[in-house]
Amino acid sequence: MTYFRFKILHKTGKVTSGVIQLPYDNIISAISHLERGGDTVIIAKKLNRFIAAVFAFFVYGLQGSGNSISRLELAEFFNNVSVMLKAGISLLVALKDAGASIQKGRFGSTLDAIVIDIESGATLSETMAKHPGVFSGTTRHLVALGEETGNLDTMLLQCSKHLKKLNEIISSTKQAMLYPSIVITLISGGMIFWFYYVVPKILSLFDEMEVQLPPLTKAILWVSGFVQNYIFTILFITFVVVFVTYSAIRSSLKIKKIFHHILLHLPVFKTIIMASNLAFITEYFSLLLGAGIDVIRSIKILSDAVTNEVYREKLKTIGARLANGETVAESFTIKSLFPPFVLRMIKVGEQSGSLPEQLTYIADDYRIRLNAIVDTIGKMIEPIVLIIAGGMFTIILAGLFLPIYDLVSKVSNR
Repeated sequence: MTYFRFKILHKTGKVTSGVIQLPYDNIISAISHLERGGDTVIIAKKLNRFIAAVFAFFVYGLQGSGNSISRLELAEFFNNVSVMLKAGISLLVALKDAGASIQKGRFGSTLDAIVIDIESGATLSETMAKHPGVFSGTTRHLVALGEETGNLDTMLLQCSKHLKKLNEIISSTKQAMLYPSIVITLISGGMIFWFYYVVPKILSLFDEMEVQLPPLTKAILWVSGFVQNYIFTILFITFVVVFVTYSAIRSSLKIKKIFHHILLHLPVFKTIIMASNLAFITEYFSLLLGAGIDVIRSIKILSDAVTNEVYREKLKTIGARLANGETVAESFTIKSLFPPFVLRMIKVGEQSGSLPEQLTYIADDYRIRLNAIVDTIGKMIEPIVLIIAGGMFTIILAGLFLPIYDLVSKVSNR
């Protein structure tokens, strides 16, 4: 995609100018595009890379949408195009009308590029492949299959339903993972506030009254002093550790695998990740098989789509076992990752010829489980927070009130 500065003389006599993003590198193609409505190009000049980058940042970056679109908006887009195609409206008109209500940021320019490519003779799946950041591999495969079979409207509707289910799975997973993280952060922040601001003010009174401090109070005093002296160091080290860990996970595949492997062995996170990935995999697998894509190709698409590196590696192993002639049920017998319930359902579906339906049942079951996990975590965390936070603050308050109790006892004895 290249940016061009232009000035056009319209048929009405009006002159307009501006900057447009087009999927061309040469001026002649850009002029042909600008003049296709019968207008006359006065000036057309390609922007250099630096100016184009600055323009893209201020026009698209400030809008916050980048080159992406939310799954629900994309699902709405696919659904609207499907409905219009079913009603007999041409693909070009359907794309323009369906995208008109959600064009924002670079997605608008992506749709413009798709329309231009289709007008030039490309298929929808071919031009979607040029925008992998917007359209996933699964949607591209389904659209290509719809074009081959003449059922594009049906496949686009399947894409819409799939994206909605996928959004539900990912949203539930994020909610389940986010809740414990927020609680831990808030408790940590509360403890730092107490040790940095509240505790020193109370302990300063004991110094003025020359009260003998018990061991517990001395320990709290030491922690408070440490937090006061090294608060910025603590915050800086925490930031560096989080930033370095996050960067290492994103940049190193080996570290990412180790991180995902660790998460799969942590009590709460293991349950969330397994339910999320099983819902994701079975939903994808059911959709691909139901669309007529063969098993080995479906597993290849799945291994590219899944984000957890442990499951990605196992799916590649499954693909290799399928290529060696094993059945689907046999190839899925990977210890600890796929529970007996999933294996039984896959075996029954394969034997009865209803594997897509069985996979859909599994996906629905794990989506329900994931929602239940989110609710359960919410109910579990409340008493855990009360116990942990209450215990910590009880210790702090005990350390603060013990000297006062001793002081009162001495005064009353006098």
